[in-house]
Amino acid sequence: MVEGRPRSARRRLGTAVALGGAAATMVLPDRLGLDHRFPFVGVAAFRPHLTASALTAAALLATRPRSRLAAAVVGAVGLAGAGAVVGRAIRRPAPAPAPADLTILTVNVLNGRADTGELSTLIAREAPDFVVLPEAGSDFRDKLMPLVETLGYRSWISTAPGAKDGQSVTMLAAPRAGDVRVRSGSGMRLRHLEATGGVLGARVLFAVHTTAPMSRRRAARWRRDLAVVRQWCRAPAAPIVAGDFNATLDHSPLRAAVRGCRSAAAGTGCGLVGTYPSSVPPWRGIQIDHVFVPAGTVTTRFEVVDVAGSDHRGVLARVRLSADSSAREE
Repeated sequence: MVEGRPRSARRRLGTAVALGGAAATMVLPDRLGLDHRFPFVGVAAFRPHLTASALTAAALLATRPRSRLAAAVVGAVGLAGAGAVVGRAIRRPAPAPAPADLTILTVNVLNGRADTGELSTLIAREAPDFVVLPEAGSDFRDKLMPLVETLGYRSWISTAPGAKDGQSVTMLAAPRAGDVRVRSGSGMRLRHLEATGGVLGARVLFAVHTTAPMSRRRAARWRRDLAVVRQWCRAPAAPIVAGDFNATLDHSPLRAAVRGCRSAAAGTGCGLVGTYPSSVPPWRGIQIDHVFVPAGTVTTRFEVVDVAGSDHRGVLARVRLSADSSAREE
């Protein structure tokens, strides 16, 4: 019995260390330098969910005296993870929407399979100034535009006619957007669109779709795509960047890329509402579709919206650009 106690204590300590290590790998991959590497990039996306699981596990472990050491270790890691994510679930007071606010809608339309009727109804109801549609090429645009052309929308595609929907990004601009100029740009694996002028002035709105980091090679390409975004966000006038980033704000490469900007979801209490996959409830999904705006911008409305036929939910953001909205966040 005397000799058994130290071994039992060592086993409990070993269990605590193992659980703590596992929890740290799940909850804190960015602090361990893993969140940009495959396969940990996928784990990092679920940090909010894993944080909640770690805290729940710690509470359960704490009910048994012999597992309280493990509870302390797992709980400490869970609390560290919570510190990084809980702010996105907090809602702060915001001004009421005003007529001059800019409204942006972005929806990944799943290789052109999204329901154009439902999407056009959403556009007609919300009247966004700009619509960003990753995975929409000429085929999808040709089906959608007859449904919204009476509203005065114009459209541009990042690729040449004949390119697959999945390789393209389409942008729509409402009449209220004014005399905007749009061009297709390279630098990412998939071509993007850049809009200036009209209500944007000299500021640029980028419509993007970054690589999905589903393998070691594609994760490297994803990091290079986000490095392009980082160059844009270093401009003297911070841009607006909208689309499918295949990244959450739990990924350090995305946070680094959009320094000088902020998520339109910030302060709305919706920063953890999932946009992907649409087959699960929003609280179970991850937010990889974003609208990033200059740091001084105020969000007056933010909503995650459903569009039938897509594996993504869309993001509808109404924002107010301030005179100092190009100021950088430190």
